[in-house]
Amino acid sequence: MIKQLQRLMVFLLLLSGWLSAFLVTGLFGRTSLYLLLPVFLLGSGMGLMLKLTHIRATVLTLAVTAIAALALLNQFFPQHTPRLSALKGTPPDFFPASIEVPVVDELSAFMTERSLASSSTVTIQLIARLPAPARRMLIVDDRMYVTLSDLGAIYLIDQISTGQPSEHPILYHSGLDRPFGLAFSNGRLFVAEPYQVLELIDTSLDLLVDTEKILLDGLPDDGGHWMRALTSDSDGFLYLSIGSRCNACEEEDQRRATIVRIDPDTGETREFAYGLRNSLGLAVAPDTGQLWATDISRELQGRVPPPDELNRISAGEHYGWPYCYGQQTPDPLLGLEHLCRDSVPATVDLPPLCRPMGLVFGSSLAAPEEYRNSIYLLCGGSSYRASHPGPKIIRLPYDQGTISGPVMDFVRGWDPEWGAPIALAVSEQGDLFFSDEQSQAIYRVRWPVATKQGLEQGR
Repeated sequence: MIKQLQRLMVFLLLLSGWLSAFLVTGLFGRTSLYLLLPVFLLGSGMGLMLKLTHIRATVLTLAVTAIAALALLNQFFPQHTPRLSALKGTPPDFFPASIEVPVVDELSAFMTERSLASSSTVTIQLIARLPAPARRMLIVDDRMYVTLSDLGAIYLIDQISTGQPSEHPILYHSGLDRPFGLAFSNGRLFVAEPYQVLELIDTSLDLLVDTEKILLDGLPDDGGHWMRALTSDSDGFLYLSIGSRCNACEEEDQRRATIVRIDPDTGETREFAYGLRNSLGLAVAPDTGQLWATDISRELQGRVPPPDELNRISAGEHYGWPYCYGQQTPDPLLGLEHLCRDSVPATVDLPPLCRPMGLVFGSSLAAPEEYRNSIYLLCGGSSYRASHPGPKIIRLPYDQGTISGPVMDFVRGWDPEWGAPIALAVSEQGDLFFSDEQSQAIYRVRWPVATKQGLEQGR
């Protein structure tokens, strides 16, 4: 009886060791000094177990306690621990993808060889360098428009389909205040500043804006999240995200933490969705016409961070912030259960600290079917935690308005010395583009020519 109690105590000691190990690595990374606690618990448990029994029983107990710890953490902290389902198979292969750099740039900041990894065989090519980071990209009629918030400017890259790097991007417009979101509606170009939305008009068709027209002004610009994402639907309506003023609070200005819909012909505006802390990714599904949005969740210092979100947006609905997050989980400080019950749970819980910066649908990509039937998100990673997973492009299988599979990495491997991706775009020719804050550059992701030829023959 005493020996059985001793074995039970050792079992619980090993279980607590695994629990603390998984939690510490999830919260603080594998280099944290907090790992001394699980090392001590596991080491003590193994030593005691070896005294009580033989090596095989010790190894078996270690395995059982590890699986039990994972099962418990998957139940109570699923957003920040390894998934048991990952044990059922091997992760997809990743292929090296060296970044192709034009000769003119090889002796510049791109002298060091740069390489990423992708789950598909793709080429990645530098196509433009800019005087500041491109916060947003919009491709219309073979032209890419990019906002350079730091310079208050919009640049234009013409003939984006040529496949040749652009040595001299065109300054399309300047004198703006932190321009961010871009949208095209019924042949008209719109840009979002923190406090207003402008229509930009090139009346002489010389690739230079000569007229600004205010569509909407008076937006809240008293601090907090100033980046305004912008998109349009097939009916021509514009959708604008207005981020919160704070990490977690009850806003005095009810326009904060919302998405608003704008009629570009009249300027009439109405609040479309609520409870969205900072939605930097907005896109309309090409098959259903429904709006989708990312949301960056609050920071929880010293706690397990909440998941970021991907939401399918419906008019008039509340998506939780600041009272709850994810699957209607009450916020530990502001959580109100009755308000959470009335909110819409996230369509997908994204990895904590993902910090989704961009959102595009892959339906027009010149890529294999599984990659066309996907939503692509750009995880920028968080600077608040040393253990954040780092930037990457992820994809979610998509089928007729629903997410049909788990989150999967698509491109990863950025070195913080030279890479910090911040925006995504898809061209009419089927290429995927991402911009990089660190290198102040734009890159093209392209599938093999054989893939494109096969798609064209099948159309």
